[in-house]
Amino acid sequence: MVPRASAVAEHAPDLAGEAVPAFEVVYAEHFDYVWRTTRRLGVRPGEVADVVQDVFLAVHTLLPKYEPRNAIRGWLYAIVARTVLHHHRTRRRRTAPGENELDEALVEGFADADARGPEDSVAESEHLRLLERLLDSLDPEKRVVLVLAAFEHKSMAEIAAILDLNPNTVATRLRAARERIQAALARHHARDGWRIK
Repeated sequence: MVPRASAVAEHAPDLAGEAVPAFEVVYAEHFDYVWRTTRRLGVRPGEVADVVQDVFLAVHTLLPKYEPRNAIRGWLYAIVARTVLHHHRTRRRRTAPGENELDEALVEGFADADARGPEDSVAESEHLRLLERLLDSLDPEKRVVLVLAAFEHKSMAEIAAILDLNPNTVATRLRAARERIQAALARHHARDGWRIK
């Protein structure tokens, strides 16, 4: 259950005199974004609600320190990314060796469902499953960087700031993630080509 923010004023002024949005406003306006981002970062469908709750608990705690001159989505993304990385590390410690980490459920949020026609749904579902398997093959640190670059269209400097990393670390992780995805795609296409012949 997300905490009630009745103690948070409609708008609490920060030190610069700008208004910090109320928790209820942030929650209502950005819940879908947080949910989609959590899925994009590899949280399994059955675990998304718990991770999103953890995100909004952190938002509730950190909101008084938010600086309104910064973009709220970038600030939220940093919280989501750190929460998801913590979730993945915890899950990895609890997972039995050899347990299959692939999640065959469709990726929610990679494509806008309203923009798809019925004739596109089968092909798109196959592409989404492949995309999710490819992303699942990455370790969480590389996946976060790749999602920020590819889906959120963030620059290296922005990714470094959001994740509080050295830009060289970001570049190394992004390059490694892209190389792994490209190699996996090449193997997938080679298998499909073999089946067609």
